[in-house]
Amino acid sequence: MMKIYGNQTLLKQTARMVSAGREPHSMIIHGEKGLGKKEIAKYIAAQLMCEAHTGEPCGQCRSCRLIEKGVHPDLIFAQPNDKGNYYVEDIRDTIVADAPVAPNEGDIKVYVIPDLDLSVQTTVQVQNILLKLIEEPPDHTALILTARSRETFLSTIISRCVSLAAAPVTMQESGEYLQENYPDRDITEIREALEAGKGNIGRCRAYMEKEQYYNSVALAKNLAAAYSEGSEYGVLKALAAADGKKALLREGVYLFSEIVRDSCALLTDGEVIGCDTRAAEALSRKLTLSAGAELYDILTAAVRRIDANCSLSLVCNSLCAELF
Repeated sequence: MMKIYGNQTLLKQTARMVSAGREPHSMIIHGEKGLGKKEIAKYIAAQLMCEAHTGEPCGQCRSCRLIEKGVHPDLIFAQPNDKGNYYVEDIRDTIVADAPVAPNEGDIKVYVIPDLDLSVQTTVQVQNILLKLIEEPPDHTALILTARSRETFLSTIISRCVSLAAAPVTMQESGEYLQENYPDRDITEIREALEAGKGNIGRCRAYMEKEQYYNSVALAKNLAAAYSEGSEYGVLKALAAADGKKALLREGVYLFSEIVRDSCALLTDGEVIGCDTRAAEALSRKLTLSAGAELYDILTAAVRRIDANCSLSLVCNSLCAELF
């Protein structure tokens, strides 16, 4: 059966509900990207659908085997378009209209709508369509919604759902995941991925598998190093390498902002969660809390300008000017 790293408190909570016969019909799972919200949703679906009904998926019954293979007819994941937006008609037809229909197998159907926060154009409309189903769910249905932030959801939805916060795992759990899933990779690469992702397994995996994230981490490290050294040329050089590459520039600047946040956390004995602990330590020796907060605001404003489709060259030039 699938293995979930960390978040055991969350899973024990849902297990207790299931074993007591108090299965929640509507749930929200929220937490930053990479924390495994979709995997948690799949595991909770297995808790609900397992024929043993103990709250712990047995991994042996027909339902558990079908879920593991990704072919259970009563576990339905909604599919957005290429931009992450859900069509209101699809939600109405494949979920709301389908909910009263009895399950194909077993006692329950589970609908999962992941990453609702990415459906920028239809987030509110989708929630309004789902409201009646959430208010009056058929006994044989459960709905699981995921998003990076609980604030994505309307208050009317939040008040009627069980909210579950996905949390980062420990460094040890991240390391175990990487060693188990990448047994052929060099230990140096494993350590680099662990440092880049910390307790966010999704980020660790992205560092191993996706050139985009690997390059974004490199850009953030280069920016942090150049800024710590007071090198305006170094910052310009790092930004120039990303000019014209919107996704790389945005992610790199965002990751740099996390390093700055970590430097402020170190000044107050807080936890470091960004992609480069050494860079955060170097910045913490250079910055005061107020200077760190100001730098963080400059970087997040640059990210907003990138999201608003401002000229990338102008963003790079204005960012460098504001930093120095």
